[in-house]
Order: sequence, then C-alpha cells, then structure tokens
Amino acid sequence: MAIIVEKLGGNNRQVKHFRFDQQQISIGRGYDNDIRLDDPYVCADHVLIEQDLDSGQIRISDKQSVNGLRVNGLATTQSAVTKQDVIVLGKTRLRIFDSAEQVDPALRLSVIESRLNFLSHWRFALLLGFVYALALTYQTYLNTFVEFELGKMLPRLISDFLILSAWPLLFGMLSRLQKQDARLASQYSIALIMVLIGMGLSLINQWIQFNYPQLPAWNLVELSVLALLLFVLFWLTLLIAFHQPTYKRNRIALGCSLILLSCIMGWQQIKQAEFTPRPVYQFILLPDSYALDDGMTTDQFIQSLQGSYADSAANRTKK
Repeated sequence: MAIIVEKLGGNNRQVKHFRFDQQQISIGRGYDNDIRLDDPYVCADHVLIEQDLDSGQIRISDKQSVNGLRVNGLATTQSAVTKQDVIVLGKTRLRIFDSAEQVDPALRLSVIESRLNFLSHWRFALLLGFVYALALTYQTYLNTFVEFELGKMLPRLISDFLILSAWPLLFGMLSRLQKQDARLASQYSIALIMVLIGMGLSLINQWIQFNYPQLPAWNLVELSVLALLLFVLFWLTLLIAFHQPTYKRNRIALGCSLILLSCIMGWQQIKQAEFTPRPVYQFILLPDSYALDDGMTTDQFIQSLQGSYADSAANRTKK
C-alpha cells in the first residue's frame, strides 16, 4: 500500500507521477517537502497528506496556507480524497489516491490503424501532394473558358496547400495538447487522400450531370456521398489523433459530419434564396470526349426551338 500523487495538466491529464511508501507526505514550495511545487501561489508548507494504515483512507490537511486548499472546487481545511477528486493548491492541480486503485481496462488496438502504418511515411505524403497538384491543375484546366496558362497555377497551388494544411496542423496540435504524438505525416496523408477522392467523385458527378442533366433524386445521392466522405474523414482523423474507444469515435465522427453537412446545406439554401434580376444558368463544361452522344449543333438547337414555338402556337390555337 502506497500513496500516489499525480500532477495534472490541461484537461486534468497526468503530467507527473509520484509514489511514496510512507504514511505522511508534505507538499509545498519549501525545499524540505517530499514534493516541492514551483508555484508562487503555494506556501512553503502548504498541505500534509496522511494515510490510515488500517482503512487505507487518505486525508489531506491545509497547514494554514495563504491561498488555502480546494477539493473539487470547494474550499476546505481537511478532506478525505480518492482518485476521482481534483485537489488545487495555488494554481497547481493534483490527484491523490492509494496505489491499490484499479486502472481503466486497456483499449483494444484497432485493426484498421495497424494497416494504415504506411500513412506515417513523409515520402508517401509528398507523393500524394504531387498527385494532388496534378489533379488540381487538370481540374482547373477543365473549368477554364479561356486559354489555360500553366504558370498561373503556382499561386493557386500554394494557397490551396496552405488551406489544406489547416486540417492536419489543427489535429496535430490537439494531439500534442493531449500529450500524444502529432503524427503529422499520417494526418497530411489522410487529408490528401480524402481530397483526392472528393475530386474524383466531383468529376464523376460532373460527367453524370453532363450526360444526364435531369436524373431524378440525384441531389439525394450527392448529399449521401458527401455525408459518407465527411464521416470517413473525421473517423480516420480521430483514429490517428487520439486514443479513444471505438463507440466514442463513431459518435463524434457522426455528430461532426452531420453538423458540417447541415452547414453546407444551409449555405446552399441561403445562396439560392438570394434574389437576382438576371437569369441563373447552370452548365457544365467538359471536353467532347466525355459526352456519350454527339449532341446537337447550334443550328440544330435553333431549329428545335422554332419547332417548340410552332407546337406551342398550335396548342394555343386548339384551345
């Protein structure tokens, strides 16, 4: 039986661990304490910790300190403490408990994570970055109405890479705050893979709308695929960034995906609701090779319009 003292950091996570095989422990800023805290708000002799050998109960007592003792946010001069309690001395947070306390069950290793080790190599991330640059250049070429100039793509590539970097850098920073590895190469690889998949699906979507513009229920299919893509992105990112149970990761990924999808749909509705006196045209520009049939020339289109006008006039005459 021993006394365990843990110094806590952000989100009450352990940053230091002490074990004492003795009945009494003194904590303060003075050099003669068992644990010395370098905290200007802690007195030289701040608190005394005692353990009852028969019951194993641990009690903490304030030694008339200036800023006192707080247990779970409540000021006190003496209190019994367990592993669930957070003790505050000055600006230092501690957790004090008996060594007989049981630890949480071990998390089961994810089979998916073990198969994604190739993502942790920077060479693979750089290869994906090169593929993304080619894909973005080709996508820009398809959507350009005037003569395409390759030299003007460099500023676009740099800005897009900087925007894309926000995702892995954000979760890498959150991982470091949780005292875990940032694993930036894996985060970059996941972000680039999902962006490339999104660009591929976008091209497929353009091809389908190019050849079948009136396909029924296609908007529902688009939203479903987007929701699935967002869920996979969040799920893989959380898998790499944090150690958490699968059920918790599923809930967080699902919730974040639905929230982001709702924001996207809301923004689309707002844009559609804006009034403009000018007609809004929806068109898709793709090379001729993407068309399944030959379509019609401008003259044929004008003739079809004239035929439509004639049919309309005939119908009005019958009425």
